[in-house]
Formats: sequence, structure tokens, C-alpha cells
Amino acid sequence: MAYDHDDEVAPYTTIGTDEAKNLVDSGVRIVDVRMPDEWNYGHIAQATLVPIQGIYSFGKALEEKNLPKDEEVIFVCAAGQRSAMASEIASLLGFKKVYNLARGMNGWANRGYPMER
Repeated sequence: MAYDHDDEVAPYTTIGTDEAKNLVDSGVRIVDVRMPDEWNYGHIAQATLVPIQGIYSFGKALEEKNLPKDEEVIFVCAAGQRSAMASEIASLLGFKKVYNLARGMNGWANRGYPMER
């Protein structure tokens, strides 16, 4: 029997900008996985920066933050691709409630939600 990748259920939940804003406002942790220059251009005030450059270095950096693995965490990048990879890595590391912000900071900025520089 052939393995069908389409049947695989992602270990994280993809959420939209408005849902992410509500979660952030309620105190859910947010991890920004972009590069420092992107972060400096504008980021969500409550976010923690953990750049994703490689799977192993990101996993190690995320572990070093000592985030509670049973608490909700949202991963964000510019458009949702890198944060999807980060969400998968976090799930493999044992994080239980992982969210990927679908349109990333582009969607956040388009909504006019607050950013820090």
C-alpha cells in the first residue's frame, strides 16, 4: 500500500489574522521566526524572536527558551511558510498546542494591527 502524504494530519492548527489577534490579546505566547532585520522592520509587541535558519539550530534555540510545552504558542513569519515549518518542529519537540499564523506579518500589517519597531 502506497503512503499518501495527503492523508497526514498536520500536528498544528493554522489560524487567520483575526483569531491570532484575539489569542495574543488573551495572553497567548507568540514566537516570531523571521530574521533580525525583518523583526526590526516591525513585529508584534508580545513576540519572542527565534529565527529559523535550519531545522536543528531552530529546534535547539526553541528548546533554550524553556517555553512551557503544554501552553498555547503561535508561530509567525512574513507570509506563513517558515512558521509552518517552525510549527512542525515545535510539535516534534513536544509542544501540544501549536498555531501557525496563515498570512504572517503581511496579514497582520494589512489589518493595521499594532506593531513595534
